[in-house]
Amino acid sequence: MEFHQRILDLMTLENKLNSYLKYFCLFISVNLIISCDIKRPYDELSGSTFGTFYNIKFFSHDENIINKTEIDSIFSMFDNSLSTYIDSSTISKVNKGENIELDKLFIDVFNKSKVIYNKTGGMFDPSIGNLLEYYGFGPDKTINEITSNEILLILQSVGFDKVSIVNNKLVKQNQFTKLDFNAIAKGYAVDIVGEMLESKGVNDYMINIGGEIRSMGKNHFKDSFWKIGIENPEPKKQDDIISKKVKLNNVSIASSGNYRNYRVDPKTGIKYVHTINPLNGKSQQSNILSASVISKSCFVADAYATAMMVGNLDYIINLTENNDEIESLIIYFDSNNNLSEYISDGFKELIIQP
Repeated sequence: MEFHQRILDLMTLENKLNSYLKYFCLFISVNLIISCDIKRPYDELSGSTFGTFYNIKFFSHDENIINKTEIDSIFSMFDNSLSTYIDSSTISKVNKGENIELDKLFIDVFNKSKVIYNKTGGMFDPSIGNLLEYYGFGPDKTINEITSNEILLILQSVGFDKVSIVNNKLVKQNQFTKLDFNAIAKGYAVDIVGEMLESKGVNDYMINIGGEIRSMGKNHFKDSFWKIGIENPEPKKQDDIISKKVKLNNVSIASSGNYRNYRVDPKTGIKYVHTINPLNGKSQQSNILSASVISKSCFVADAYATAMMVGNLDYIINLTENNDEIESLIIYFDSNNNLSEYISDGFKELIIQP
């Protein structure tokens, strides 16, 4: 009796275990199905470059389709060609007057810059290297005493129409001309990274290098276009930090502003902003606080945003409305010193209403 009871108990225990096992397997199966249906967050890469940060969000069936080493190799290529902070770079060598053969990236950026230089009436001008150094925005950050006579002297070396490329070498009309492509290089690096992603079949991504952004496809985690916020240059309280929220529908955006990058002369107390007018050589202090530009290519948005910070509001509106490559949002002080906005029609379509 006792023996049979033990067998019965064991059989009962076995039946219970089998029952529990079935429920456990069912639980696992259901959860596996649920987890497969849940959209996983985007893959992400981040790091530092161009003296700032970069962040890349993308969706792919293969999270290892692109790695940080590949991204960093692109940035190294830009540094070796266009960085004025590296003595051995191509641009540093030509700025020192060395007669070297130019690399492909330098030539490409030079030609793209020449087109935008002409379209902006010279307001975007990469030949202002000497002016940037004079105002303390160059590689060594030297602060000089600013005088009108010195500016006039430096202006003799400024003018992108005074430089050309012949047989893959830079030709200068003025031997002292120095180039600086920082106002287009970040945007173009964003484009190159985007092209690499697309070549690998990645068509849903957002790339951000220090605020220069390119988007493609959708943010599938939120089932919407990629969205970004445009900073308010004059926030009165914490809630005012974001001026506008914008959806990026397969476009790029770049912003430029004078409210952060500036220096103050310790002797005179005069504030000098990093936007230099290439036509008169002056540090451009105006009522324009920030310019955000949307275009298909980030390098275009980057360069035009710089040009807009140099011009006045009438120039900006005319430049925007007569150029089907760009849309713009300008934050400025009006004649009554009130914060105002100019928003082109195409830009308005991308603003997310509160």
